[in-house]
Amino acid sequence: MSTPDGQQGSYGPNPSQPGPQPSQVPGRHGTYDPEEDIPRQQAPGEDQYEGKHAAPEQGEQVPGQGAGWAGGQQGTYNAYPSSSGYPSGSSSGYPSGGAGPLSYLQGAPVGFVEAIRGAMSNILTLRGRASRSAFWWFALVEVIAYIIVGVISDASRPVGIVLDIIIGIPLVIAGITLAVRRLHDTNRTGWWWWIGFIPLVGGIVLLVFYLLSGTPGPNRYNVAR
Repeated sequence: MSTPDGQQGSYGPNPSQPGPQPSQVPGRHGTYDPEEDIPRQQAPGEDQYEGKHAAPEQGEQVPGQGAGWAGGQQGTYNAYPSSSGYPSGSSSGYPSGGAGPLSYLQGAPVGFVEAIRGAMSNILTLRGRASRSAFWWFALVEVIAYIIVGVISDASRPVGIVLDIIIGIPLVIAGITLAVRRLHDTNRTGWWWWIGFIPLVGGIVLLVFYLLSGTPGPNRYNVAR
């Protein structure tokens, strides 16, 4: 509204005064806000047609990540992570490089039945190694067998002698060779077995050796597969 003398009032511009007109948009009627002149920046990964964030496809390179996720290496986006549960480059639980599971004579841990079978099938074998489980399971069998043979010998001397020959002697031989292989598992020579003949001290030393864990990985007493 304007005053009678033609001056602009406090309520707005004089309609009779020429002033800046709203800009016209080609191909459109009406006016537009000045903010529409600012181009909208498209976010990385946003679909340019739908204006939505689209997830990259399998093997598709992510915009702005041409140098890799960690930087310095070219890579692509993998939408499906590995589900094998093993480290990259390994498809099994065995060590890489073709190494397979350990065998009995390589110091593999065994159960009760495997310890008896392994000791009796290698009754004269001094080479190789024996794990703690292989040694102590068989030691338990020896104790049980000696108790049974002793009880039977008390009841019948002739039967006890027969059992000593059939059961006792094989168990003694298997126990000696197994003890040598147990020393090998700790990377010690089997000649340490003779220290057991020293009263008191020798038995304690051997007991400590038998209780020690085997050397991790191969040692000089490993047998070839």
